[in-house]
Formats: sequence, structure tokens, C-alpha cells
Amino acid sequence: MDALLYLTKRTFSNRLKKALKKPVTYIYIVLGGAYVVLLLAGWGILARNGGIDSVKWLVYILTAWVYLAICSNFISYAKLKGVIFKPSHQHFIFPAPISPKKILLYGAVKNFVINLIMDVVIALAGITIFHLSVGRAILLFFVLFVCETVFEASLIIFLYAKEKRFEPLVKVICKSIYVLIGVIAVIIILFIKKNGFSAAAAEDIFNLPALQLVPVAGWCVAAVRLIVIGPATVNVIGAALFFLSCAGMLSVALRMKCSGAYYEDAAKFADDYAEMKSRSKQGEVVLSIGKKKKFKKAGMRYHGSGAKAIFYRQLLEYKKEKYFIFGAMTLYSIIGAAICVFVIDTPEHIPPGLSLLGVMAYLIFLTTGYLGKWNKELANPYIFLIPDKPMRKLWYATMMEHIKSLVDGIVLAVPVGIAWGIPAYQIVMCILIYCVLQANRLYIKILGESILGSTLGNTGKSLFAMAVQGGILGVGIGLAALMGFFIHYNFVFPIMLIYSMIVTVLIALLTVGRFETMEQWD
Repeated sequence: MDALLYLTKRTFSNRLKKALKKPVTYIYIVLGGAYVVLLLAGWGILARNGGIDSVKWLVYILTAWVYLAICSNFISYAKLKGVIFKPSHQHFIFPAPISPKKILLYGAVKNFVINLIMDVVIALAGITIFHLSVGRAILLFFVLFVCETVFEASLIIFLYAKEKRFEPLVKVICKSIYVLIGVIAVIIILFIKKNGFSAAAAEDIFNLPALQLVPVAGWCVAAVRLIVIGPATVNVIGAALFFLSCAGMLSVALRMKCSGAYYEDAAKFADDYAEMKSRSKQGEVVLSIGKKKKFKKAGMRYHGSGAKAIFYRQLLEYKKEKYFIFGAMTLYSIIGAAICVFVIDTPEHIPPGLSLLGVMAYLIFLTTGYLGKWNKELANPYIFLIPDKPMRKLWYATMMEHIKSLVDGIVLAVPVGIAWGIPAYQIVMCILIYCVLQANRLYIKILGESILGSTLGNTGKSLFAMAVQGGILGVGIGLAALMGFFIHYNFVFPIMLIYSMIVTVLIALLTVGRFETMEQWD
């Protein structure tokens, strides 16, 4: 154990020293601190203004959090993909004369640290926002972190130890985790089917006694309700079952033998995880770890010459993809459209067309850091070697992304526009504005790469892009709002479209010269 502690200490110390030598670290510290303070302050203001600054709403929030955290963690552990090691660990840690149990818990420490941070924030929010007493906040932290971590650590040992006598039981538990998710879904679906979906019905869902008796996750919720609200028959029974299950899992974990049979699976997963991280940095959306990407057979007939070859090569790559041009942004658009159509009623105080435009602008801002294949495309020297004008190369290199934006905009705007009764011309305007702002996102990426280089890293570049995109959206919304207030709200759409096009063209012109020399930046 001393060796693991030394490794952790030395790794942390080296990373800290390296980070403190970079001026950008201090910028991140200031921005991170300001973000946390503003976030807590914002939550407090929203809670007070919305009338949800009570322990009742704290229970509702914690119910959602507990179910989300426990179910997601347990599914990853059931697949033996919840504990992440690095490729170097298989060479330096696995062969070391250290207990496999300690190595396993060492690998899970990162998960526990994240839980610790979240649970401390929850306890502080409970005291400052939801008027929870200090004593109850401490008990809440004990249940959410100490007890849940004991259960989680014990479950990790139980699932990973691979002791032969428990193998049938392990398989049952792994399958039961999926059954657990299904039971929760069935309970909620049946309730909504019976009572409909509304704010009052949603509140009643959180108070369902059945959700407090679901194994582990429900029992944890029962313990939370016991501490925050007070004793009731259901939450006392559920809390008792939760504490007994924690004690039982701990007893089993202490008695189990762990020979290190999981090393082989852990080493393979470490390699797969490293590959996934590498692919993600290149802009690829990786939905599963360890599975090789499959491509379809496709052909392409090229038309034209010069920079047009870039477009046809990209089109050929997308034709090989399983879902063609439909990707993560399409999924976000579908989710956004579903929420607007089935959850949010037609806006009454704000014109529906403006509400749709606001939704689309907000989605663009939230996904500023996501660029799909564009990150990978910028690293491709093929673009820069083609003997053609920089403007043509920039246009054809982004044409496929413009087409994708058009499709995603249609997927989001058309269903919402029909459901909300928005005039057709406003729907078209919203789609065009969406496409132009998405193009602006691509050009900002090039601008950020050329200005920042490797100074701020990927996080800094993402923050730069969000700041520029947020500023552009803010100015555009301000101009459109003034025009709509003093003249008519219908002028918002053409003004926003013209403004977006002007800004996008200007940024594109700024990036043309830099795009020509991008292959020299490294």
C-alpha cells in the first residue's frame, strides 16, 4: 500500500509542479473559482425566485441524482468497465507485490474523489440554499458519500474478484442491475400513463413509495428522505435495508479472495480506453469502448478538380458511416425537439418563433466545444497540399458540415414549428440562422487554433470559442431585441440572419490567410 500511496503522491506532485509552471493554470483557477461561486449563487437565486428553496425540492433533486449516479456506476461495474487503469499500470502496478484488492480500490479512487466533490457541494448547497441544518447536512454527507462509497467499493471487489464459488451469483447480480433499471422505467411509465405528465404529476413521481423500495438506489433515497424530511414507515424500512446492504456487502468483500484474475481484462480495457480518448480528441464521438468501428462499403464518382476533391472525399467517408451524416448533433436536435414538443407547452408570453430561435441559439452555445469530424479534418495534411485557392479549400472543407447543420436544423425546427404553430417563413429563417451560426463555429475553431496554438490547450481553446460565440450571440440578440421592441418582432428574424451572415463572412475572411499556412503551425 505504501508503494501505491507513493505513486499517487509522486504523480500528483509532478502534475502540480508542471501545471504551476504554466501561466494558464492560474487563469483556469480564477475562472474555475468564479464559475463555482456564480453557479452556487445562480442556483440560490433561481431556487428563491422559483420557490424551490425548501428541503422538499432538495429531496427531489437528490432522488434524481442518486438514481442517476448509482445506476450508471453499477452498469459500468457490471460490464467490468467502471474501474479505469492506464496502460502503464499493467507494466508497473499489476506485477508489483501488492494485494489485488488494494490495486482494484486504487483504480477506483478517481470515481470516489468525484463522488466526494459532488457530495460536499450537495451538503453545502443543502445548508446555504435549501435551509438544511448543519447536523442533517453532515448525516446526509455520511449517507451519500461514506455509506454509498463503502457499498460501491465492496461491489467492485465482489464483481472483479472472480472467485469461482461466487461466479453464478455475480452473473445474477450483473443481470439484476439491468432489471433494476427496467423496473424503475416501468414504474415511472405506468404512473405517467395513469396520471398524465404535468408539473404536479412529476412531483408525485418523486414521492412514489415504490421508488424508495427499489434495491440499493431506492433504499439510498429512503435514507436521504429519512434524514432530510423525517421518519415515515416507507423510508425507515428502506433506510434500514440500505444500511444492512452496506454492512453485508462490506462483510462479503472483506472475506472474499482476490487473486488478480481481473488483471487481463483490466489491461485490455486500459488499452481500449486510451484509444477511445485518442479518438475523442480528434473529434470522433465514441459510443462504446473496446468495439472496433465498422464501415459500410461505398463508392464515389468525383466531379471537378482542385479543392472539390476535399468535399467528395468527406462525402465518401460519410457514406461508409453507419448513420451517414447523422451524428451527435442530430441526436441533440431530436432530444431538443422532443422536449419542446412533448414537455414544453406552446409559449404564451413570448412569440413561439422567438422561443424556437432562442432554443436553437442556446443549443449552439452549449455545443460550441463539439466540432465532430472537424477537429480531425484540420489535422489532415491532404487539405493543405491541394494546389488551389485558400478560400476554395476552406469552403469545400466545410461544405459537408454546412449540409449536416442544415439537416440538424430541419430536424429541430420543423417538428417544433408545426407543434407550436409557427409560420413557415419564421421556421425557414430559424433554420438558416442555425446553419450560419454553426458555420461560424467552424471558422472560430480555425481562428482559435491560429491565435492560441498550444498555449492554452484544448480546454483553453474551447473556452475561447465559447467566449467568442457567446459574444456574437449576445450582440446579435441585443440588436434583434431592440429592433423587435421599437418596430416589430418579425424584424428579429431578418436582422439576426443578416447580422449572423456578416459576422460569419468576416471571421471566414480572417481565417483564410491562416488556413493557408495551418500545416506549418506544428
